[in-house]
Amino acid sequence: MGEVSYIVAFTSGLLAFFTPCVLPLLPVYFGYLAGEAMTSLEKQKVHKRLLLNAFAFVLGLTSLNIMLGFGAKAASDLLIRYSDGLRIFGGILMILFGIYFIFGLSMNFMEREHRVQYKNYTPSFIKSFLLGITFSFGWTPCNGPIIATILMMASFQQNYVGAGTLMLVYSFGFGIMFLLSALLVGVFVDKVKVIYKYFKQIKIGAGVIMILMGILLLMDKMYWLSV
Repeated sequence: MGEVSYIVAFTSGLLAFFTPCVLPLLPVYFGYLAGEAMTSLEKQKVHKRLLLNAFAFVLGLTSLNIMLGFGAKAASDLLIRYSDGLRIFGGILMILFGIYFIFGLSMNFMEREHRVQYKNYTPSFIKSFLLGITFSFGWTPCNGPIIATILMMASFQQNYVGAGTLMLVYSFGFGIMFLLSALLVGVFVDKVKVIYKYFKQIKIGAGVIMILMGILLLMDKMYWLSV
């Protein structure tokens, strides 16, 4: 797998962070991860617990993504005799995902107010790890097309290591932004609305990447990413 594939996976992870299912809801996620510490006046206590649990959250998300990558590769190996048909189907699906992401992703709920009660909720490393897995499924309506595109690429890797690595790089792109926002929680959450006006451009960028990957897959030119 070449550097271009890594760049595509990493960029997709970054874009996934800026989708409406993630960015506007950061205060909600951080509320769960910090628990009662969010109501504490001790900033050090808040940051310590939040960072530790945010790391566990990203670790859970990454573990799930790598397993999904292995699953995609396993499914591809089982259906190897139908590889041409799967390639064409996958390419069309990627293109449709791209079109959907550019034109069909509603962002109306971005403007809603989200509040979480932290009382009597004390998260742990394990709980946060599990939240990273379970919350991922809740993001499917927004960034499902993005991760589906990377999974499609993973299924065509030469081996399981390549598939898992691709998903790891994707998760790293998302995780580094999530952890950075947790580190700068006070500043980031207050300023996050500034990014809202750029959601349309972010969506278009993600959609274009999906469409280009779909075209390469249809043309059987995915090896271009190995340069």
